[in-house]
Amino acid sequence: MTKNTYKFAAAWEHEPIVFGASRPGYSHQKVSNWIEFMKQQNIQRVCCLLSEEQLALYPHLLGIYQQEFGSQKVCWTPIEDFHFANLETLTQKILPFLLAADKESEKVVVHCSGGIGRTGHVLAAWLVSMRGFSNQDAIAAVRRTGRNPYEAAIAAALTLRNPFKVVKELNILLDDCRLAF
Repeated sequence: MTKNTYKFAAAWEHEPIVFGASRPGYSHQKVSNWIEFMKQQNIQRVCCLLSEEQLALYPHLLGIYQQEFGSQKVCWTPIEDFHFANLETLTQKILPFLLAADKESEKVVVHCSGGIGRTGHVLAAWLVSMRGFSNQDAIAAVRRTGRNPYEAAIAAALTLRNPFKVVKELNILLDDCRLAF
């Protein structure tokens, strides 16, 4: 399997701890293959962003993660597809989980379904709040890895939301994450 398997990549070119990926396939074998791949990359923690509806397509995915990685090494924070996490979710749950991984030098993978939008904005928030990036630099770094933190803005037009307003929301969210840490 190549490094591009599951869209697996670091948050930016020089990130040693936080990685992003797409979800595993739905069968038990595909989940096992995903976990095996992640363990081969020395991943020790999983942050799952799948919505409740997406998670329901799996039999016991979070339980399998907890069995394979440990109950304290799995974070589930459901975020609806084409949406951003709210500030509280990012600053009280996701970023502290990633920070704990960083302090323990344990590689962590963040995944949503496609590994592009929700994963992308979480990785950008990580780079802004913990690695000192500007919003623009964080978004550019994450985009170079094949993710798109702006995916919610692109999809906004389909739901009659103003894409420019959604881009502004992302920048406010990243600014607030920076201030929280």
